[in-house]
Amino acid sequence: MKQQVFGNSSEDKANITLASGNNCRLIRVRRDLIPNYHLLVFPKSQGEPSKEEVSEMVSLGIEHAKSAAESIVDDPEAYTLLYSGYSARREKGWHIHIVLLGNRWRKAWLYLVLAGKNILQATGLRKDDAPGISQ
Repeated sequence: MKQQVFGNSSEDKANITLASGNNCRLIRVRRDLIPNYHLLVFPKSQGEPSKEEVSEMVSLGIEHAKSAAESIVDDPEAYTLLYSGYSARREKGWHIHIVLLGNRWRKAWLYLVLAGKNILQATGLRKDDAPGISQ
């Protein structure tokens, strides 16, 4: 696995080579309601990731979250990672959501926003707006 530096980069995308030789991408998602939001994406063009690749991506997600949280909110443990199984995903593909938090109120806000968005999508009042991930 290539050593990857996270946290202080001003870029919105970073390519990461996994131990298998496949790649994943770290993407900064700019959303007003959920600040400090990133996705770690395994491109669909590479097929389904192995269990080892998913585990490596989770580890990379934690590494990025700790580094970015230390840099941005001065607390390396102020983050949440979300990974959904294939059947529970809105966006078909393999990805990990990384959200930096400053406190428990921000965590509560994140869950409120996600619940509201999913309720509106489930009832058809809101169209799906997956963050443009080009695979």
